[in-house]
Amino acid sequence: MESNRKFAINGYLYGNIPNLNASVGENIAWYIMALGTDDDIHTAHFHGHTFIHRASRAHTGDVIEVFPGTYETIEIFADNPGTWLLHCH
Repeated sequence: MESNRKFAINGYLYGNIPNLNASVGENIAWYIMALGTDDDIHTAHFHGHTFIHRASRAHTGDVIEVFPGTYETIEIFADNPGTWLLHCH
């Protein structure tokens, strides 16, 4: 089924968000929330960095799935300078 759903970061749609800047050595918390119906699983992919899942402290990765009506908290240690892509699969 086709949809016109859009994903946003801090209220901005993909492509028009101002830069999200971090300093090397900074520890950044991300609070990722998904809204929608049962088929709206949001999969955030952070290029260039690996995160730690705050709830388990054991899960690391660069992709996290967030199910509708839930949120996940991750931490990224900024140790890889540059411009990196963040997108949804």
